[in-house]
Amino acid sequence: ADNGPHTGLAQDELGVSVKGNFAKFLEEFKDDAGVVVYQEAATVMRQNEMTTLYVNFQHVQAFNELLAETITREFFRLDPYVRQALREFVLKRHADYAVDDKDQERDFYVAFHSLPVVHRIRELNTMKIGTLLTIRGTVVRTSAVHPELLSGTFQCQDCRTVVKDVEQQFKYTEPTRCTNPSCESKSAFKLVLESSRFVDFQKVRVQEGSDEIPSGSMPRSVDIVLRHEAVERAKAGDKALFTGTLIVIPDISQLSGGRAQLQARGGQRAREGYSQEGVTGLKALGVRDLTYKLAFLASMVQPADRKFGLVNIRDEDATTDSVIQELTDAERRRIIAMKDDEQLYQKLTNSIAPSIFGHEDIKRGVMLMLFGGVHKDTKDGISLRGDINVCIVGDPSTAKSSFLKYVAEFVPRAVYTSGKASSAAGLTAAVVKDEDSNEFFIEAGALMLADNGICCIDEFDKMEVHDQVAIHEAMEQQ
Repeated sequence: ADNGPHTGLAQDELGVSVKGNFAKFLEEFKDDAGVVVYQEAATVMRQNEMTTLYVNFQHVQAFNELLAETITREFFRLDPYVRQALREFVLKRHADYAVDDKDQERDFYVAFHSLPVVHRIRELNTMKIGTLLTIRGTVVRTSAVHPELLSGTFQCQDCRTVVKDVEQQFKYTEPTRCTNPSCESKSAFKLVLESSRFVDFQKVRVQEGSDEIPSGSMPRSVDIVLRHEAVERAKAGDKALFTGTLIVIPDISQLSGGRAQLQARGGQRAREGYSQEGVTGLKALGVRDLTYKLAFLASMVQPADRKFGLVNIRDEDATTDSVIQELTDAERRRIIAMKDDEQLYQKLTNSIAPSIFGHEDIKRGVMLMLFGGVHKDTKDGISLRGDINVCIVGDPSTAKSSFLKYVAEFVPRAVYTSGKASSAAGLTAAVVKDEDSNEFFIEAGALMLADNGICCIDEFDKMEVHDQVAIHEAMEQQ
């Protein structure tokens, strides 16, 4: 029998045990209605031609507490065994799904979600490397989707021997030597694209939320690596939950940064120690340590709003029926009762910033802005915006900033910023260069982060005129 991904090598007994228990979980777990959940999920996965099975981690805990605890503690080590169990589970029912269009073995992935604890970005440390965890944050930057080499097939240029399945670990890795005993070349390998396995890859920068930053501290951020079907699931400005594991990768940006500085000085010494393979000697680097940095390898992305009971007030895919489906029976009955209340408008107005006395006209304006107008499309194809914008003008100490802060805390996807220290790039968008890949990204500003939400700008009169114009242009074209 195939005991997992390391057949022929020394067996990982814990991995083989977890593989058997996880296969048993997929086969036998039933919900309250007596339905075998993951057999149906595998059928749906096959119908949609997907390769990722989404597993509720609370189901695993209910089925086998020890299995859940082991997967949490040793996730990175046990992930290949869990995926192997899923592959055998799917192929037992859908044998035709074993290979893809290129006649290569199809990979299957498990994405856990609904973990009991959600961690902050500030809590990530080396103790959590390799464990299964969920983190929460705001997406500030997304890269383009690239192909990433998972396992390469190489051909020796000297004797034409083919070396298969060379695993790539976060960097391009060639075979150490040719497998032909009469050749044993250590260089001159060529990648055979047709037989190599690639996967979609995207890098996302996530920053901790404004409510999680201790006073006097800068916001922390972490790079998140998304693969296969998890790519393009998060956009700049989204508050999201990422489930996966913390990994350590070499910080090559320091080396490339050192190289750039040395080349800028000119001279022959600038090129010492560098070849096509990368860094071969430390002479050109000067006194420089190879440091490592933490990154997060995520297999699941979900909106943070739903996890914490918030509703995305302007979900682009939402319809009237889908919004009603999300409500409980008690909430529906309450809304129907509110509809018949003659004092509804006055009660809604009073519920806006109740700690602020008076200012009823401003409260009415803020409430109408929260509800918004009606977007219209004319027969000519011109889109008429239905958004309402509010400008509050008044003497000092009349609760202007308090209204802004209330709306920023109350509404999902709201951003609060001060106009005094803001620039046009910070409010709209800025083009920044990535340290690792030297590619250019668009980094979202306040207005982009508050897309389909509300952007609250304090001290608007203190802004430069050309920065105000940038905001007006964005408002006109929204």
